[in-house]
Order: sequence, then C-alpha cells, then structure tokens
Amino acid sequence: MITAVRKKWASTIKRLEVLPQDKFVGDGGIVYYKASGSVKSNLRVAVYYLGCLDERGEEYQVPFDRKKFESLLSEPVGQKKLDEAIRIKHECAKMARRNTYDV
Repeated sequence: MITAVRKKWASTIKRLEVLPQDKFVGDGGIVYYKASGSVKSNLRVAVYYLGCLDERGEEYQVPFDRKKFESLLSEPVGQKKLDEAIRIKHECAKMARRNTYDV
C-alpha cells in the first residue's frame, strides 16, 4: 500500500523539490529559502500529510486543484502565494491529525 501511495504522489513531490535557484546563502553561510522555495516546502509538507491519509485509507478532500497548484508554483511568488501555501499545509495537517488519536 505504501508503494502505491508513493507512486500516486511521486510526480507532485518531484515538482516540489527545492532547487538551488530557490535558495540563497545569507550572512554566516546560512541557507535561506526564497519565496518560491518556501511555497514548495510548505506544499511538500501538505502532500506528505495527504500521503499519510492515503496510507491509513481515510477519505479526504484535497485542498487544492491543478489550477491552484500551478498558480502557486508560477512566478512571481509573493506573500499571498506563500500565505496560501501555509494555509494549505495547516489544513492538510489538521485532516491528518483528525483521527490519529481515536482508539
């Protein structure tokens, strides 16, 4: 089952890889994400939570469609897109935690 889940999300996860152009090195050699890298990393976490729901066989509604996904990954990336990616991540996390502790 886990293999099927990985295959289901594989192309999406590949698109969400943070590339060198999505980062910059600041003072002291610390690596920071640009806005595009932050959006990708937040969406990658959201997809991880959706994968967890798939592994448990739970029903869920994906909080983004293809159009919204493409829009979030397109340039330019600003605060609105970053806020939307964070909202999606939190929504997915909430769904994943929903039934985790039920006994």
